[in-house]
Amino acid sequence: MNVMRPLIEFCGIEAERLHTRWISSAEAPEFAEEIHMFVEKVKKLGPSPLGRQKKAA
Repeated sequence: MNVMRPLIEFCGIEAERLHTRWISSAEAPEFAEEIHMFVEKVKKLGPSPLGRQKKAA
């Protein structure tokens, strides 16, 4: 994460679009909740800045 966050930002993507968490394969409900929360967060961020760059070109 310490390496990826600056790299993601350098590429023009908000660091908030990157998320990692260790979840065991035995923790299906926790995995589902984590994915749900992350999807909601990304929806609030809106479309990817990479998609906006393609439209401008």
